[in-house]
Amino acid sequence: MASKGLPGTARRLRRSALFVALLAAVPCTQAATINYSLGGFAEYSDNIALTESDPNSETTLGGTLDFDVNQVGRNTTLTARGAIEYLYYTGDLYDDDVRTGLAGQFGWTTWQDRLKLLVENYASYEPIDVLQSNAPDNQQQVNVFVTGADLNIRPGSVTGGELKVRYNNYYAEKTDDFDGDRYSASASLVQRPGPTTRLRLTVEGSQVDYDDTSLNANYRREDIYGSYNRTLANFDVELVVGYSWVELTSFDGAEDSSPLFRLVGTWRGTARSTVNAGLYYQFSDAALDLVSRADTIGGPPIGEQASDLTVTPDVYQQRRFQLGYHFTGERFDFDVLPYYENNDYVDPTVESEGSYGIGLGMTYRFQPTLYTSVQLQRGYRSFDAFERDDDDFAMYLGLTKLLTGNWSISFDLRHQERDSNLAEASYDENAAIFSVRYTR
Repeated sequence: MASKGLPGTARRLRRSALFVALLAAVPCTQAATINYSLGGFAEYSDNIALTESDPNSETTLGGTLDFDVNQVGRNTTLTARGAIEYLYYTGDLYDDDVRTGLAGQFGWTTWQDRLKLLVENYASYEPIDVLQSNAPDNQQQVNVFVTGADLNIRPGSVTGGELKVRYNNYYAEKTDDFDGDRYSASASLVQRPGPTTRLRLTVEGSQVDYDDTSLNANYRREDIYGSYNRTLANFDVELVVGYSWVELTSFDGAEDSSPLFRLVGTWRGTARSTVNAGLYYQFSDAALDLVSRADTIGGPPIGEQASDLTVTPDVYQQRRFQLGYHFTGERFDFDVLPYYENNDYVDPTVESEGSYGIGLGMTYRFQPTLYTSVQLQRGYRSFDAFERDDDDFAMYLGLTKLLTGNWSISFDLRHQERDSNLAEASYDENAAIFSVRYTR
C-alpha cells in the first residue's frame, strides 16, 4: 500500500504555526468551549478520477475530525473551526492522503486595551490546476498565516485613531508560484458616534513578494477608503468606499487603479429567517480570497464547491456578488445561495475568468432522530484565454439516524457531472457513502 502523502502532510502541519498555538492555548484556558465530531466512512465511486472516458471505480475508507473552539478571557480571545480528513484508497489508485481545513484567530489585548497582538491561520484544500476536474490527484493544501498588531489611540473615546501592521505568509503544497509574503500597514481615524456605529477613514499600503522572483508577479498596493459599520439586534452592515492603486513592481508598465467598493450585510428578519448579502468591487488575489471565504472552511458550503479557488500569485480586479437565505423551521430547513464572480487580471498576459451559479440545501426531519437532506448545486465557468465553458451540476441526497445523544449513522448518495466544450474535460460520477459519527 503506497503512503507517499503522509510525509507531505507532516510538512504541512509544521508550516501551519497556528496549530501549535491552538494546542498550547486550549488546555490552559478554562473558559474555552470545545465541540468536536469524530467519524468514519466507506465510499464507493464509479468514476473516482472524474474522467470522460475509461472511468475507474474505487472504494475509499476514511476518518474525519470536525471541531470548533471558542474562548473569551479577560485579555484573550480564541476562535477556531476546522476539519481533518484521512483517506485510504483501497484500490491503490491514489496515495493515502490527509486533508486539513482551518480558520483560526487568536488575539491578546494589553496596555489598557491600547495594544492587540494577533495570530491567524487559514488552511484549505484547493485544486492544483483549476482547469482539471477535482480528482484526488488534483488537490493540494493551501495555507495563509497572518500575524500582526493593532495600536489603538484613545480607546473608548468618541474620536480616536488606529495603527495596524500585518505580516502574511502564503504556502501551497504543489503550486510553488503561490509561496510568498505580504507586508502591510495602515492608519485610521475612527469615529464612534454611538455604541452600535463606527466610522473610519483609512490609508493603507501593502507589498507582496513571491519566492519565485522569475514570475514578475510581485506587486505594491495603496488604498484610501472610508467605512461604515452598524450592528443592531437584527441587522449588521459594513460599507467600504474608496480607491485603490496596484503596480506590478517586477513587470514593466503593468499598473492599474480602480474604485474600491464593498457592501456586506446580514438581516435577521425573524427568529427563523436570515438573509446574507455581499457585493465586492475590489483588487484581490488568491490568498486574500481564501481569507475572505473563511466561513466556508471546515464544512461543505451550499452553492459553491469548496475547491474552486484559482491558486496563482496574480492580482486581479474582482467583481463578486452573493446572496444567501437561510430558514429554520420545526421540521424543515432551507438554504439558497446564488452567486456571480468575474476576475480581470492586472497582468495583461493573463486572461479573465468568470463563474456564476446557485446552490440549494434542504433538510426535513421525519422525527427528532431521523432526517433527510438534499443539496443541489449548479455552476457555470468560463475562461476567456482558452475559449472554454464548463457547466457543472451536483446533487447530494442523505439520510441520517441519531442512535443516541452522541452517535449517528448516515447513508448518502452523490451525483456530479460536468459538460464542457473542451475535449475530454466532461465527466459523470455516482457515489454512495456510509458513515458513522460520534458528536460531543
